[in-house]
Amino acid sequence: MPDVKLEKKLKIQGQEAFILKTSLGSGDFAKTLGKFLGDGWRRLAPDNHEGNGMADGANIAGLGFSVYRNADFPGVDLQVIHADYKKADADSRVTILVIRHGPLVRDFGSFSSPDGTRRLEVKRRGKDLVDFEVFDSASGKKLASDSIGWSAMRWFLHWEDSSRLWGYGSDVQYFKLFEFKPDGSVAETEVDVQMPVPTAIWDNLPSSLQKKYTAEQDGADQPATAPETKPEGDPNPKTESEGRPR
Repeated sequence: MPDVKLEKKLKIQGQEAFILKTSLGSGDFAKTLGKFLGDGWRRLAPDNHEGNGMADGANIAGLGFSVYRNADFPGVDLQVIHADYKKADADSRVTILVIRHGPLVRDFGSFSSPDGTRRLEVKRRGKDLVDFEVFDSASGKKLASDSIGWSAMRWFLHWEDSSRLWGYGSDVQYFKLFEFKPDGSVAETEVDVQMPVPTAIWDNLPSSLQKKYTAEQDGADQPATAPETKPEGDPNPKTESEGRPR
């Protein structure tokens, strides 16, 4: 891209990140990026922040956040953060995250549980906050609701199955599990280090939390090995203490 320098390329939790420097302001950079990406990429309505949550926020004059999508690449978002600095001769810094959505909900909208019996609605409150509600699909009854934190920070929700919804938000250290019971009641639990978490969740936690939490193992509730059977006429029968787990 003209007037843009790539400083580094990173891999963060399996997602690609590009760190750029540019002399372009937010508006001019958006035009340059749009031409570079080409037809098909649509810029969603941007949000502007004042450097909240940035380590060097005192030096930031303005912070712009926007998302680009292309219908030809479903499940892929480009998240663009453009920071202007107060120092007159300082270049702007741009971070572009290539987000490939898997089983996690990272966007605003409506998301059904795997069996369709419940509906997750994720909404933006003001310009910053992520709120969500869960409804019974048949009756429309609200079953649960909460706020997960600032939209520009790391956050996601995950239907582990139709009765278990996980939520994480780094901004306010939000980490909860909602369990929807057959009788219509809902159990809301703060996730602690004693609770194994689904692999899809663990893979997307910050490394500091990955050290504290354990990922569930596929089939962890199944016996590690099948019970041994001894064929008739085994020429080398084993005793109970030889080669058999106790």
